[in-house]
Amino acid sequence: MSGGIRFALRRAGAARASLVALAVFAGLSGALVSAAASVDAARVAHSAEEGLASDGSAGVAAVAVGMLALPVALAAVLSAAEVTRSRAGETRLLLARGMRPRRLVTMAVFEAALIATVAGLAGALGAGVFLWMLTAAAAQVVLTATGVAVFVVGTAGAAGLLAGRESPPARGVAVAVAAIIVVAIVTGVATWRLLTFGVDPISFLAPALLLLVVATASTVLALAGLRMLSSAASRSRGLILVTALRRLSRRPGRSASSMIAVAIAVGISVVAASYTSSAVGVGEGPEALRVGADLRVVTIPADVTPSAISAAAGADAAMEGRQLVASMPSTRSERDRVPILALESQQIREVMTAIPGVVDPGEWSERLSRPSSAGQIPALVSQDVADDLGLIEGDSLALDASSPSLTADLVVAGVVPVIPGTPGSRGFLVDLARLAVVSGERVEPNQLWIAADDPGASAALIEREYPQVVVLAPDPAVAADRVAQGSILQVSAIGSVLIALTLLVLRGRVSGVEARDAALLSIVGAGRRGATTVVATQNTTALVVGFVAGIIGGAVTAAATVPPAVRWASGDLPAAYPVGIQVDVPALLVLLAVLLVGGLAIAWWVRLPRALARLIREDE
Repeated sequence: MSGGIRFALRRAGAARASLVALAVFAGLSGALVSAAASVDAARVAHSAEEGLASDGSAGVAAVAVGMLALPVALAAVLSAAEVTRSRAGETRLLLARGMRPRRLVTMAVFEAALIATVAGLAGALGAGVFLWMLTAAAAQVVLTATGVAVFVVGTAGAAGLLAGRESPPARGVAVAVAAIIVVAIVTGVATWRLLTFGVDPISFLAPALLLLVVATASTVLALAGLRMLSSAASRSRGLILVTALRRLSRRPGRSASSMIAVAIAVGISVVAASYTSSAVGVGEGPEALRVGADLRVVTIPADVTPSAISAAAGADAAMEGRQLVASMPSTRSERDRVPILALESQQIREVMTAIPGVVDPGEWSERLSRPSSAGQIPALVSQDVADDLGLIEGDSLALDASSPSLTADLVVAGVVPVIPGTPGSRGFLVDLARLAVVSGERVEPNQLWIAADDPGASAALIEREYPQVVVLAPDPAVAADRVAQGSILQVSAIGSVLIALTLLVLRGRVSGVEARDAALLSIVGAGRRGATTVVATQNTTALVVGFVAGIIGGAVTAAATVPPAVRWASGDLPAAYPVGIQVDVPALLVLLAVLLVGGLAIAWWVRLPRALARLIREDE
């Protein structure tokens, strides 16, 4: 047993650099995942104290975790590939001397799993305890540490299995480990989403996968462009730039992983900055859409008049209303139940809350007050209902409503994005008085929309005088929570930048084929300084390519995923509600500046082997 332990220690010492890299990545990954989970747990706890639902925030958190999984998985793949590469010669020698492959695999799995587990748990618990002291998320720390332990053990096991094999190709190693990690991530997130929320979980991995695909494709195209540029500059007398371009474009090798890591970090930073700014840009619009005014009183009983409630609230202006339901055929189902909101159109401009680009009370009031043919009343229809029923402005349709039961003919006075104050913000908006006249039925109002200088005080007066009614008011905490949900995305962006810089540092040492190429350059006339400059120029070019690919990938991913993420965080906004793409430029520039300055410093900190001539003699 003691001989086996000594052999294992000598074997670990021989691959000390690669195992240290594995431990560093495992510890950093554990710390980042723990930090992201703890920060989001604190936000969820604060939201619960405010009485806010967290269903939509779970979608944003899942997207952020999927984003963070990209650099973590890349670090795990590169660590496993490095362990395999460093063990290739030793593995062949031991197999030739008669050692069983099973023993090699067992030892590799054990040492890699042990190192990665200890490092991952240390990173997770260290970050978790620190944030727990700040956020008091003790339960989340334990759960996160357990999850990180399972993840790093699986990653380390995969690394150990690959290290025990007989020198597999580097590409096969990367593909195999990437497949294992992707399957593990998809399975874990899918199971969690399915058991917790009962929805399709794969959609929440779409942003991360889209970013990976676009960034990788952009990197490949950039390498093709560098190859063309290298061919065009082949007749130049310059040595440094031409050689660097030729080496990078024809044999990207180790630079490819650095380019992908930088591209992922830049892309995640763009997505995080876009979400934060876009969430701020939405503002109070979703809450104004839900309520429709400063206050909305619903479920008014028959023995209480809306005017009495308005007087009790001391309202500046008030508008009576009634919500009905119409059943009509549509593309959604055979009979779709469509909300009908009847309001006093003359008061809409005074009471209804305006939302720029979405709700224009002045124009709506004018459209509902237009004269129409006898027996018809003008109506505004939401965009989704108009699409379902195939309606355009000027079309007519028969209305068969219930609660109360009545029949009326409508003429479409306009198609608007949404209808405030209705389920799903969809349906029809008509004038209350004209609906009663045309239908010949008495339509008693059961809602009161109120404009007030102090909505909180007015709501308190109404609830004190009439406890049987329900008073709805916009909650400013919803907008703040929507922005706070981007905190986990910001943690993912910071983590991806740290992983990219760590990767650049750990892969900064020149060895193997690159070292022999540098030795050849120095001997044929470039000198040691010239060879160092070639490697630094190659590293700088790879960094620039990663930045360009990351900006392209981040822009495409943000354009495709930020609006849905903002809708999730806002409680499923209608598709017709416009969510613009904005970017928090200062925050983005800070992250990119840290990555760029750090990357350039690492790129020009080239460490060539001391004895370059010995490498040439080894080839001979």
